[in-house]
Amino acid sequence: MARIQIFYKGRRKRRNYLFIPFVVILALVSVTMVTFYGLQKYAVITDDSVTVELPILSDENTAVDSQGHEVVSFEPVNASIVFDEPDYSEVEAVAGADVPPMRAIFVPYTDLNHDKLMEYANRLNDGNALLLEMKPRSGQLMWDSKAELAVNYSLVTPSEQVSSMQSLIDELKSLDKDIYLAAQISCCIDNTLPTRTQNYNIKTETGLAYQDESGMWLDAYNFEVRKFVAQMAQELFDMGFDEVVLADVAHPTLTEAIPLMYTREISTERSTQVAVCGMAKSVAEQLEDRESGYLSIYCDTRPGLVKADLTTGQDARFFMKLYDRVYLKTDKSAYSYNVSDIESNVELGNVYDRLMPVVENYIPENSSWVLVDVLEDEDD
Repeated sequence: MARIQIFYKGRRKRRNYLFIPFVVILALVSVTMVTFYGLQKYAVITDDSVTVELPILSDENTAVDSQGHEVVSFEPVNASIVFDEPDYSEVEAVAGADVPPMRAIFVPYTDLNHDKLMEYANRLNDGNALLLEMKPRSGQLMWDSKAELAVNYSLVTPSEQVSSMQSLIDELKSLDKDIYLAAQISCCIDNTLPTRTQNYNIKTETGLAYQDESGMWLDAYNFEVRKFVAQMAQELFDMGFDEVVLADVAHPTLTEAIPLMYTREISTERSTQVAVCGMAKSVAEQLEDRESGYLSIYCDTRPGLVKADLTTGQDARFFMKLYDRVYLKTDKSAYSYNVSDIESNVELGNVYDRLMPVVENYIPENSSWVLVDVLEDEDD
């Protein structure tokens, strides 16, 4: 017989014990966050580690500021930053290995017209090249340049000569003589740009454009001047020139100590070599990815063949590493001595094709040369 329950037995509630660990974890996280951010002000960071130093554990003699941070005293140290001058002797030689012989007649900018150019071309009996003066020291550009400074400061004077230059180049290249064409541009001597803006030229201490018997001087330190030269050279390569020659990459020669003002500050002491060799290196690097064409440069003094000439800042030994040829104004009798001066520093190619003698009227017995026509006195 079933047992009768007199009292009602209440239903038991199920307890959710999983809530307890969640509360404990939340509390631990909260305590950790409060402790972390609360102890940040006691953190001591060094080069080797990060530690927490609590005031209660610190030495009684330790000094602290108003916020409880430990005040640490260091021994005074005299520190200075020293910038070394660039070492151009470490630059690797990369140019001139395959430079071809070039026997050229120099064509001044005044003769860059159809009749004169055909006349020069017909004179190439022993020669195979013409060297055209495409930018003289006057600053006049003989082609329709789109270089930034040329456009911004209207350096190109529109003329029939300028507009026809590309067709003249094409015609010379099409002749049966297979003429090798080179273009020469003056880089740091420019009598036009300083008259349009004072942003790129060397100045006297009175703020006037510095000039000497050669003309007004652009600042070889200036990045925009270096970019301008590289842009002009690339345009000439694009026009069909086989070689571009940079003239007047130099610092003005000072016969006395004259304070000069430059367009930019530098970290090292002023040096003509740093200015000029730095510019030569910058231009060569900007043009190192060109698809074709040889890049050359002038050395204006014979001492620059054996060491850095600090009067002009030029160093032919360094130029030979980055430029296919180094042009030198010399004469027939002196050229063999010039070769002896530079020969040991020509790491690639043939020195007789890489040291280009620029001579007046009398040609040396050499595989490469540039002939400049000069009227001789009748008494000579």
